[in-house]
Amino acid sequence: MQTVVDLSRMRQNIRRIRATTHNEFCAVVKSDAYGHGIAVARYIEPLCDCYMVATADEAFELAVSVKKPILTLGGDIYPYTRVYSPQIVPTVCDAMQLDAVVKSGYRRFSVAVNTGMNRLGANEQKLDDIVAYCKQNNIEPWSVYSHLYAMSAAPEQAAEFERLTTDPILRTKRHLYCSTALDLNGFDLYDMTRCGIAMYGYHTDYDICMRVRARIVGLSRVSRGQHIGYGDYTLERDALIATVRCGYADGLRRTDKRLYFTVRGVKCPVIGMPCMDMCMVDVTGVGCRLGEFAYLIAEKADTEYLAKCYGTIVYEVLTGFNGRAERIYI
Repeated sequence: MQTVVDLSRMRQNIRRIRATTHNEFCAVVKSDAYGHGIAVARYIEPLCDCYMVATADEAFELAVSVKKPILTLGGDIYPYTRVYSPQIVPTVCDAMQLDAVVKSGYRRFSVAVNTGMNRLGANEQKLDDIVAYCKQNNIEPWSVYSHLYAMSAAPEQAAEFERLTTDPILRTKRHLYCSTALDLNGFDLYDMTRCGIAMYGYHTDYDICMRVRARIVGLSRVSRGQHIGYGDYTLERDALIATVRCGYADGLRRTDKRLYFTVRGVKCPVIGMPCMDMCMVDVTGVGCRLGEFAYLIAEKADTEYLAKCYGTIVYEVLTGFNGRAERIYI
């Protein structure tokens, strides 16, 4: 299977986001850039002010290929106490974590604030302790941020963010919004916007950056009543069946919903259950040939349809294409 990433589309999406938010831009490239490959970071660096990743492993990998700051989400700070990198900006949630990263050589750090999501982040008391530590050691955060748990909660969480960050030390490079910023009219978007899903094209009128395709490796004429794949599925009519090199090990899930690949512009149904490494597709009347590509994702609607079939969200579909998929950047 191949994921084909259009970098020109990604750069154009970033330009559109920046023209809307009018503040600094943080490119969210965690989880292998939402399945697009963390290597995209070096191609978009001139348009970014910084990056955001989830883990220390992602941060250290990215630091080899980019020069801009790399903000890491909170949680396990232990890796940063063992390895120092001047580009990396660890997130802390209390004074104890802050003390650990400072003693490990880090002078740039971010503070996560809990405004209601109750996942990670400092409450009011912990923020007071962080402020006291900063004043005692004559340091200040590189940034201070929180995260929305729902669009409908934006006014409430923004008010809480304001209340918790009144101390001047906590007002350096504040950021609260991710791609949701594009849908918030009249809101203070603070100093920076963190964008992931919109950067990859999943927002109204934006262009998706990644197509997902696999080669047709077999073509067989199969008669009505014959079995296709594992289980007891049988054909209801004579058909030309294409075997496509894409299975559930590649991110194509098993589901009782009707999936399809696009072949020569025609939506062709998956027949039977996907195997680990291959699936079978009805290409009757399409006129395709061995070696050409069948597209699992050719347009935004394909990803949205997959998410609906899987009973999940677009994010989960995109991050499922990893591991052995060949990435091609154009």
